[in-house]
Amino acid sequence: MTKRIKQIFYRKHLLALQIEEQKNTIMKNKILILITFILISCSKKQENFDLSISNSNYELNLKSGDFKINWYNNYTDKIELSEIEKNQIIELIFKYQVNKIKGEKNVYSEENLIMPNFDDKFTISKNNKIVSEISISTQVNIEKTKLNKIDSDIYKFKTEIFKLLNQNKDFERNMDSVKVANKKVKRLFL
Repeated sequence: MTKRIKQIFYRKHLLALQIEEQKNTIMKNKILILITFILISCSKKQENFDLSISNSNYELNLKSGDFKINWYNNYTDKIELSEIEKNQIIELIFKYQVNKIKGEKNVYSEENLIMPNFDDKFTISKNNKIVSEISISTQVNIEKTKLNKIDSDIYKFKTEIFKLLNQNKDFERNMDSVKVANKKVKRLFL
């Protein structure tokens, strides 16, 4: 009878081990599914956006780093962004939901202006197709102008992008080149 009890105990113990192993397998599968979900979510956030900034002084493609001053001896240079800076730019795009804007968008004050100045233009492309073109008037004063939430977010996006870029030594060097070019060449805007 003790042999029979030992067999029953052994079977129960073996069954308990099998159940424990199944629980571990299920837990591992859940963890794998969770990791896969997180990776997919992160990859969606890292969509392939191409952001370009242009104004009357220069053009800058943040993806390629190409910096151009077309009106000044076809001046070209490169701006190297670190991975951290690139990720910060992507975060700003999502933080201010600039990625959701489609088509043309103009941000300007509600004040009566004869001719608003849309100097800064942000062009967002995805997979080499232009998704949106956002023009921001230099006459917007965030403290005085009443902007709706979307326009306010776009203005904050612009401010933070330039704050980030102004910390980059290549961008700073090229802004110095723009200042020199503006002193040497007097342009007339009509």
